[in-house]
Amino acid sequence: MSEPNTRRKREHQQHIKYILDVAESTFAEEGFFRTTMRQIALKAEFALGTIYSYFGSKRQLYEKVIETKVNELVSLVTREMADVPSVQDRVKKFIHAKMTFLCENRSFFRLYLAELDVSRPDVDHILPKKVRDKYDSMLCDLTDVIWRGIREGLFKPMDAKVIAKTLDGLTNALALSWLGSAKASRSIKADTNAVTELFLHGALIHQEPTQNPGNRKELNNES
Repeated sequence: MSEPNTRRKREHQQHIKYILDVAESTFAEEGFFRTTMRQIALKAEFALGTIYSYFGSKRQLYEKVIETKVNELVSLVTREMADVPSVQDRVKKFIHAKMTFLCENRSFFRLYLAELDVSRPDVDHILPKKVRDKYDSMLCDLTDVIWRGIREGLFKPMDAKVIAKTLDGLTNALALSWLGSAKASRSIKADTNAVTELFLHGALIHQEPTQNPGNRKELNNES
């Protein structure tokens, strides 16, 4: 490929990335329905026709924003988890990598949460299948790690898929508290440590003794 063609291709990719960045922040601030392609064009300082030449519709642009960020998240988490051998370290890497990414990409996280709002009656909010499949591949990797931990006696013999989804939801719940907070970057370490401690070691200091059948019978008689 000649140098002019290489340069044009590089500029083309840079333009797309810049438009996606502007679109991400605009969608996060205004919401999907209030955002217009003209707004994005003005903020990106591109002609409206140029925006449409890259993305055929607002929905297409919106989905590309989500897809691009999900790919970045999954690539980061997968790479970090593969970098360590032990089950516990891989779980720690999942938590740290994902929560760090969400903290640094709060505009994306706001959009992602909107897409997961299952209370909405319309179907337009549902993530495109290829995006769901990409995200699910990350959870499958985590599930495999949990299964290995169960086989090694590190985790209780439970459904590994449920455990993986629970950990995924726990990280989302903590990250949700960062939205709109200027202190999020300062709490990332503490929140990450809290999730890790809670998941790997639990919240109870000790287990309550199980009541014997006689005690249960007495309680039933009293009631």
